[in-house]
Amino acid sequence: MGAASGPRAWPDAGVVRRVRARHPLVVQLARYSVVAGAATGFNAALFLTVRPWLDAVPAGLVALVVTTAISTELNRRFAFGRARAHRLREWVQDVGTVAFYATYTSGVLLALHGLVEAPTPGQEATAIALASVGGGLLRFAVLRFWVFDLRDEPGDDEAGRAGGAAPCSVSSPPST
Repeated sequence: MGAASGPRAWPDAGVVRRVRARHPLVVQLARYSVVAGAATGFNAALFLTVRPWLDAVPAGLVALVVTTAISTELNRRFAFGRARAHRLREWVQDVGTVAFYATYTSGVLLALHGLVEAPTPGQEATAIALASVGGGLLRFAVLRFWVFDLRDEPGDDEAGRAGGAAPCSVSSPPST
């Protein structure tokens, strides 16, 4: 193995560019998974931080609202390459994500409390983390195909878009 396993163990930049060009969806899903994993860990840590002062369901809601907003922006920047966001769609997605996970994770917590007489906060956080995996794939699809403008067409400017209002850039206010 010696010298051959050293610097050559990592793929060169050309290979990475070719994979990214040929399989952008796979690359986006891989990057989304990194963000989702970090957000799930942060959600669990935040849940455990506020859990001593709040019951399980409200603690889960606080963690959910904070991590949803942060993870949407991280996904825009990292997973989807700083794609422009359609602000109304982004807002609807954030609210929908919070509503979905609030209902879903609250139900998971209530079921856990029905199955386990006195679950620990660690068991509650684990249940929330495991429950979030399934919804994550649905959220990826919504972000990828509805919220972010991922077209990479030359000369594609906001004034010339067909099919409705132009998406707003992240730094501009929503179009009226």
